[in-house]
Amino acid sequence: MNKAAAFAVAGMLALSSLSGCAMTRAEKGAVIGAGTGAAVGAVATRSVGGAAVGAGVGGLVGYILGRNSYACTKIDMFGRPYTGTCFR
Repeated sequence: MNKAAAFAVAGMLALSSLSGCAMTRAEKGAVIGAGTGAAVGAVATRSVGGAAVGAGVGGLVGYILGRNSYACTKIDMFGRPYTGTCFR
């Protein structure tokens, strides 16, 4: 199980670097969601089918979340403003 978890983390890191090529927040969300979903599906079911289903579901959810998010200014606990992500 440790090898599978290490492989999943490495895959998520690799896919998050690929999301830099995407242009919009929706595209970035889809790439990261698909990678995360594939990793979770593969670890949970230990099969390629589980990884494929996880990638599909994760990509769809990531796209929807990315499409409905935007950059906004928030205030941290010390009263300092920072740029964060808000959802519509």
